[in-house]
Amino acid sequence: MVAQDRPCLFAGLCVSLPRNRTALAPRQQFQVRARFPILREEGIAVEYFPRYIHKEYRPHSLDVVLLSYIVRGSGRHVMGEHVFQETGGSLGITHYGQEHDILTDPAGMEIYNLYLDLDRHALPSLPAEFRDLLPNILPLHPTFQNLLNRRVRLVFDHPDRITELFARMQRETGAREPGAADVLRSCFRILLIECCRQALRRGVQPGLDDNAPQIAWLERLRRHIDDHFAETLMLDDLARLARVNPTYLSRAFKRYTGKTLFGYITERRLQAAMVRLRGTSDKILSIATDCGFGDLAHFNRTFKRYVGVSPRAYRWRRA
Repeated sequence: MVAQDRPCLFAGLCVSLPRNRTALAPRQQFQVRARFPILREEGIAVEYFPRYIHKEYRPHSLDVVLLSYIVRGSGRHVMGEHVFQETGGSLGITHYGQEHDILTDPAGMEIYNLYLDLDRHALPSLPAEFRDLLPNILPLHPTFQNLLNRRVRLVFDHPDRITELFARMQRETGAREPGAADVLRSCFRILLIECCRQALRRGVQPGLDDNAPQIAWLERLRRHIDDHFAETLMLDDLARLARVNPTYLSRAFKRYTGKTLFGYITERRLQAAMVRLRGTSDKILSIATDCGFGDLAHFNRTFKRYVGVSPRAYRWRRA
């Protein structure tokens, strides 16, 4: 008997794989950090596959964050429970330990892999209009991974721009020329800006679970929190907004995101603070209060518990 298929919930054409497909092949984790000195030093490396051919489904994960950009070719990109029919111009982002696989048609695909170590290196600063959007595309630290942002996919309106950036970053990854690391970081910053622009145009669709009938109202509530995270948010007020019982809201939100309601709010505030720390010269006290923390001591303790370093140390950590 064939297990029931699960369709994906992302926009665009998708196909399904059986629920028990993970039993077909063992999961592997590839160790990428050791292969690229510049990844260890700068937190970024790009690898190019001009004609990648892969037909047998073998889910795997990496010890870094993976951004897979498909330039051209056709096949399927399997990201956890979601499967996308690919023809080029798409970027799939899988976080630490999240399984994925790309199955190609006989002619193969042209693919760039960007490897990103967010555990040891901070993201570059971005223009102010993108600061609140970036965490929805790329969690700023492994701690902030949840059920909705651990896999993200974007399809670009202007893929030629993205291809040029990946090609330049790949050349600089293996270059021994002076300034290669600076060019690599600069191109990566532009790539993040392009991702944010695309997300503003088309939105970011999280990896939702189609088994939960309450998804629509939970997603509206989550977006409300994203828009108002710096304000005082009380459980009873959020429950009234969602028109459900507070206890039920807490349980449903945990199932939906993998985080407690106030754990999610805290992480959203921390990520906003991280972007401000990297992108402005504002005083740490001002950043803490603007992002919803009542006092500096509480902010410092919470930041270090989640991120592993103090806000001051994170501000000066190399991108």
